Amino acid sequence: MNLTQSLSRFSHLYSLTSYGQAIKRERGKPYAYYLCSALLPIYLAIILLLFTAKLTAQEAPVSFLGKTDFKAGYFGNLSSNHGLNLGAEYLWKEKVKIKERRKGPKTIKHQLLLNGSLGYSTNFATRTQNGVFAYSGLTLRRVNAKSREFFVELNPMGLYRSVLPTTYEVVSDDVSTVSFPGRSYYAPSIAIGIGRFRKEAKRSGWYFNLQYTVLKNYNADSFHLLSLHFGRKFNFTRK
Repeated sequence: MNLTQSLSRFSHLYSLTSYGQAIKRERGKPYAYYLCSALLPIYLAIILLLFTAKLTAQEAPVSFLGKTDFKAGYFGNLSSNHGLNLGAEYLWKEKVKIKERRKGPKTIKHQLLLNGSLGYSTNFATRTQNGVFAYSGLTLRRVNAKSREFFVELNPMGLYRSVLPTTYEVVSDDVSTVSFPGRSYYAPSIAIGIGRFRKEAKRSGWYFNLQYTVLKNYNADSFHLLSLHFGRKFNFTRK
C-alpha cells in the first residue's frame, strides 16, 4: 500500500514538474514567435495567391504592379473599436462590355480580383479589445462608365488574434506573467461596398464597405463582428 502511494505521488510530482517546465519554455519564447505562428498560414496563402496571379500576368501586356492596387484605411465600428487596415488587390480577370447609347458607347467592366489585408484594432478607452487580423480571398467588382464601382468580397481565409492585457498564471506556487496572452480564431468574412476611381490616375481612388466576420470557436461558440472599412487606394504605375 505504501509502495503504491509512493509511486502515485512520484508520478503526480513528475507530471507537474514536466508541465511546469513546458510552461516555462513557452513563456521563454519571444513575442515575435507567437505573432509569426499566428499569422504564418495567412501570409503563405496571400503569397500563394499573388504568386499564382503573377504567373497568369506574364502572358498579359500589363505589368504585375500595373494590375495591383494598394489600400490604406480605417477599420472599426466608429464607437469603441478602431484600427488601421493595409491591403492589396490584384486584377486577375476582366470582362469588358460596350453598350451603344444615344450619347455614345457605354463601357461596363466586370472584374475578378485577388485581395489580401492585414490590420490592427484596439479600444482606446479600455485598451482591452486589441487584435491583429489578416484575411485573403476574392473580390467581384462592377465598374460603370463613370468609374463608379460596386463590389462583393468573399474571404474564406481569415485569422484573428486577440491580444490581451497583462495576464498572470499560477504554476505550482509560482506566479508569473504570460508572454503574448491571447487566442487565435479562424475568421472568414464577407463584405459589400462601393467606391470610385480617379480619372486622372490609373485605378486609384476611394472605397467604402461593410464587412461581416465570424470568429469560430469563440468560447466554444461563434462571435460575430460587423465593421466599417473606408480609405484610399493607390497604384504606383503611370497612367
